[in-house]
Amino acid sequence: MSRPTDETAGDLPVKDIGLNLSGMGGLQETSTTRTMRSRQAVSRISREELEDRFLRLHDENILLKQHARKQEDKIKRL
Repeated sequence: MSRPTDETAGDLPVKDIGLNLSGMGGLQETSTTRTMRSRQAVSRISREELEDRFLRLHDENILLKQHARKQEDKIKRL
């Protein structure tokens, strides 16, 4: 019989830890740094734009919740 052509077929699976800054020799970004950057990004947007985005997300969230409730009711009826 022939052996599998994939030489990695016998390898054990390993956990994918992803690519982070500390693995590349750089410094890992702290949560305070991320918070500071996100606040700076928000401060660059006008109040009207922020309110508009918030209301749009709020409306979308309500619609998604209504849809989820309808689906749950359908499942209960089945």
